[in-house]
Amino acid sequence: MDPTAVTKWLDSVMEASNVTGALLIDSQTGLCLGARGKATEDDATYITVASRAALDRRGVGAVAFKDSKVILRKGGSGVLVAVYKEKDSLEGVAG
Repeated sequence: MDPTAVTKWLDSVMEASNVTGALLIDSQTGLCLGARGKATEDDATYITVASRAALDRRGVGAVAFKDSKVILRKGGSGVLVAVYKEKDSLEGVAG
């Protein structure tokens, strides 16, 4: 994966409202491809393991972690995307 593309993607996600962190993970190895904000490289292992139970058939899910709700999406290329949002900003949202 192109490091410049990873950097640009992480920067663009962090500009979204209520986003406190973003993480890109190789879902096969659990290795962190990039992290921003509240998300750290060390989170990649936990998020990878948690995603195994949290993802639905479409590869979408969510987990609670670090006082955040982490929205998960697994792409066809094997990259797991984790976007950290404040729990308070999600009150009243199903999930």
